[in-house]
Amino acid sequence: MQDITRELVLARLPRRAADTNKGSFGTVAAFAGSITYRGAPVLAAEGALRTGAGLVFLATVPQAMQLALARTPECCVLPCQAGPDGCLLPADVHAAAARFAPGKAVLLAGPGLGGGAGAVLRELLGGGFAWRGCLLDADALNALAAGAAGAAPLPENAVLTPHPGEMARLTGLTVAQVQADRPGLAARYAREHHCVLVLKGSGTIVAAPDGRVWRNTTGNPGLARGGSGDILAGMIAALLAQGLAPADAACCGVWLHGAAADRCAARKSRLAMLPHDLFEDLGALLAEACL
Repeated sequence: MQDITRELVLARLPRRAADTNKGSFGTVAAFAGSITYRGAPVLAAEGALRTGAGLVFLATVPQAMQLALARTPECCVLPCQAGPDGCLLPADVHAAAARFAPGKAVLLAGPGLGGGAGAVLRELLGGGFAWRGCLLDADALNALAAGAAGAAPLPENAVLTPHPGEMARLTGLTVAQVQADRPGLAARYAREHHCVLVLKGSGTIVAAPDGRVWRNTTGNPGLARGGSGDILAGMIAALLAQGLAPADAACCGVWLHGAAADRCAARKSRLAMLPHDLFEDLGALLAEACL
């Protein structure tokens, strides 16, 4: 296992040549949010935009869509109606996903989807769509764990980002068992499921299916609040969309997320900092790297 360092990250982050355009930096197709969880999709979409994705489409309920446009008008929206449970209607999800040409968009699914995540994921993974890569987080992981996402395999270039509780549900273990062997468990899961596994928490672990394992060296307890993981999901999805290999996207995303949080804690304190405060510090980090 090796540490994720600043040097490792800066060597892998994409550069923006003078003759490029928005199409050069990929598309993120985010399916997120519900009536109950309206902030999660907004944070995930902004995380993707602030980390360089050329285009970010957000398929969500109208209430979250309005919030997203008010905060980041650069976000493209695909309105989906909510069903009686407050979650995205599967038919609207299918219609929104059909807008993306095969192999052109990175799928981001999970933040704030709520109890209807299984039906949404069945459409996105089993509906005949071909994604360039995918990032599954939050309720999408819970749907996988419960067997509610159907039998479709994970797409190529998949990254899963569970916290210890979600990892426990994915593996049938207790949280204590997950925490007892974080690197080993992450490595086994990545190998068995042919994905990159990001096991969040203190010293976030990134494991690749070929057996490589990294430990993050940034971050602090100020991230321990709702919304932090939604931003990380958007950041990693954006790096995937820009062409980074899944393991590189995950390593760069978790390091930048944690490094921004460390700066944010110095400005606002670990107690008072909020997830959306990280964007200012993320911008400063990337500016120092001349990106």
